[in-house]
Amino acid sequence: METVKAKLPVFALPLCIILIVYFIDNALSWITSVDKQREEDSAEVSSNSWLEIASIVLCVVVPAVYFNGKQTSSKNERKVPTPGDASARLRAKVAKTNVDAVEDTAPHPTCEDDKQAALSKQAANLARWNQAINNAAKAGEPGKAVKLLAGIVEAGLQPDTISYNSVIHAHAKQGDVRSAEKWLMEMRAKGVVPNTISYNIIMDTFAQANDAVTAELWLKRMQEDGVEPNEVSYATVIHTRAKQGDSEGAEALLREMILRGVEPNVVSYNSLIYACGKKGQAAQAEKWVTEMEERGVEARVTTYTAVVDACAKSGDVVRAEKWMEKMIACGVEPNVVSYSSMIDACAKGGDPDRAELWHTRMLLKGVQPNAHSFSAVINACAKAGNVDSAVHWLNQMESNGVAVDVVVFSSVLDACAKVGDCEKAKLVFEQMRLQGVTPNVVTYAALARPFAHNGDWQEVESLAEDMKSQGLEMNEYFLYALLLSYASAKPRQAERAEQAFRDAKSMRVGVNKHVLTALARAVGRAKANQLAEDLDIKGAK
Repeated sequence: METVKAKLPVFALPLCIILIVYFIDNALSWITSVDKQREEDSAEVSSNSWLEIASIVLCVVVPAVYFNGKQTSSKNERKVPTPGDASARLRAKVAKTNVDAVEDTAPHPTCEDDKQAALSKQAANLARWNQAINNAAKAGEPGKAVKLLAGIVEAGLQPDTISYNSVIHAHAKQGDVRSAEKWLMEMRAKGVVPNTISYNIIMDTFAQANDAVTAELWLKRMQEDGVEPNEVSYATVIHTRAKQGDSEGAEALLREMILRGVEPNVVSYNSLIYACGKKGQAAQAEKWVTEMEERGVEARVTTYTAVVDACAKSGDVVRAEKWMEKMIACGVEPNVVSYSSMIDACAKGGDPDRAELWHTRMLLKGVQPNAHSFSAVINACAKAGNVDSAVHWLNQMESNGVAVDVVVFSSVLDACAKVGDCEKAKLVFEQMRLQGVTPNVVTYAALARPFAHNGDWQEVESLAEDMKSQGLEMNEYFLYALLLSYASAKPRQAERAEQAFRDAKSMRVGVNKHVLTALARAVGRAKANQLAEDLDIKGAK
């Protein structure tokens, strides 16, 4: 079918030409001839017409047949291009042109390109080495970090600031401040310029060691070396001063920070508030919150908690509650530490009922209590001598799945001692042992106190033997309870008291004013003074 379609124009074109020539020739013959001549010569004209047609056919058809035959004979050599073939050849030509153009315009590698490629490869290799050193530092392997640093040099690479910072950090993490310092000096000796992070690591190392003086010396050294400290640099030294309770020194550093154009962050202000809290300076703590808000620093939950803690240490329950309410009003949710500080404030203020109220509010807010929060409310009850409430919260602590430690049990025992409830003290002590909590000397001293006040020296001596069997040594608190039991006994046990005091002194047990007072009650003032002189005890510690 395709062949017929291809050859149809070859035959149709000559046929059309024949017909056109025939009709034109007849038309001209008709116009130029006369009627008469047509009648006489009609037979001859008819004969000539067929002759003309045959001649035209011969002249037109023969060439057509010739060219068609030539096309057929060369079919295997050359095909007539179709529109698709033409399109394909055009695309191939364009593609070749484009390839030639790309080849002509593509930049040829130069020496500079080779140099850049080599530098990029070196940078990638150095980055892998630095990552390995950083991993060693995080794993607490400073020796490995140093070997990797040496490996960089052996590989023909130059260690950079990141390389040395990671080695410094590896030693700093182990608390090895001297090695950290050494590597920073080595860094400078090798021509590698330390940056802010380098010095911050050193300062933080001394801060962890609670060495504020040396940390500040490195801050000055940093400035002398032309490296500008940032907010982290100052926050580190401010926090170190704050941990020592040096609020004046911390404030001086903050003022220097602002003067140098470094904007304080929330960490710096929180440290200052914490320093005030250690001294119970609630008003000063409030002043810092006001200043940080004026400078556009947003207070966090840690900020408010630090202020509440400052109020707690000063025993100002009302002030602590004001800051708790302000925190909530500002959309900052108190956490378990916040509530624990508030409960501590109530304990110091001698208000166990309010302490229990705040613990209940914490539970209603969905804040999960922890050992600290329970310990705070138990301590509040213990200080007020409310044994039943202390035991209640102890049981609540257990039912909430919070692990009870020896400190909490000691607080409950202290509550029992305040009211002289020996039986409940024994029950709490047994409960502690059943839960696998090992008592310490403070626990034994707290347990011994109610028996001591009742003059039950036999029970106190029994506790002393039990404590000794547990490998615990007597301290001044248990010695006080023992001497008090002899003094409160009826009759007084002066001889036992004197012997117990001499034994304690031989064991190098500390002697404070409470111990000397109990001794005087047990043996009399004159005898107590004589014993103190004989044993070379100059006074209370």
